[in-house]
Amino acid sequence: MSARTAAELRRRDSGPGLELSHRNHFRFGYDGRWFGERPSPFASWDVGYGRAAHVPVDWRAACLDTARLVRAATELDLWVLFSGGLDSEVVLQAFLFAGIPVRAAITRFAGDLNRHDIGYAIKFCETHQIGYRLLDLDIERFVASGEAMDYAARTQCVQPQLLHTMWAMDQVDGYPILGSGECYLERRVDESIAPGRPGSGAGIWEMLEKERIASWYRHLLARERPGCAGFFQFDPGNMLAFLRDRLVVALCNDRIAGAKDSSAIKPVIYRQHFLLEPRPKFHGFENVMWLDDELRPALQRAFGAHNAIARTHYVQLLQDLAP
Repeated sequence: MSARTAAELRRRDSGPGLELSHRNHFRFGYDGRWFGERPSPFASWDVGYGRAAHVPVDWRAACLDTARLVRAATELDLWVLFSGGLDSEVVLQAFLFAGIPVRAAITRFAGDLNRHDIGYAIKFCETHQIGYRLLDLDIERFVASGEAMDYAARTQCVQPQLLHTMWAMDQVDGYPILGSGECYLERRVDESIAPGRPGSGAGIWEMLEKERIASWYRHLLARERPGCAGFFQFDPGNMLAFLRDRLVVALCNDRIAGAKDSSAIKPVIYRQHFLLEPRPKFHGFENVMWLDDELRPALQRAFGAHNAIARTHYVQLLQDLAP
């Protein structure tokens, strides 16, 4: 082995200097080199996962385990960035049921432009006596001033709706936690089986890991600050428990008629394990979509290569995550 090859291997296997997930089990990078920047538009976007320490009882138990692991990872105050959506509410409930003190940070756009979204967050915090802080942001000025583009340049972010979350992470003194990283599965047809033959049209189910979402992780790396950019992938046990849920098993065995991805069953799974008030699905940008339309072409021109997707076969993923 040459000295150069040895150095390359050390870079490939080295950690990012921060614990971005439990023992940095979740790895992302390019051409097998973890946590680095994209070296070229043609580099391969790669991800990897560690093994669970044990098989969780169910996904609820796994979420509480994740909350405990997050608490053990830092002595800083814990802040869940709470949008009012189901994902971040599940995260807050996980800390509550685990008996771990936590606070919520809620980004409020000037002019109440996202009141329809954050109203659920405020109501939840007040009902359950969770301390919360409103982070006031003039979202139109954030984009017009170039501040949003600064965040994008720092993280090679191609999606406008991720940028104000990075700003929110910067506003809290402590350890920011995002309700992100859930296992998203998608079906594609097995084209290796000829039409008309037995098994024709069978589905191959894969989990998708999108490069653009890693911008949240890159933000923590750029700021050199600890945080959890993906609660649901912080621990491999959380991922394994979700993928072993009976509804996910049924989905990936083509037993849910007409299903093309996991988005339809996700809220059903969440409500199996947590008490969640029914609500429409919002992304918070409903009243300012023109800002998205304005910024997205510029981000695409600058960082369009940072939009790859890594796909892992469902069965292979179960094997990779198993203890």
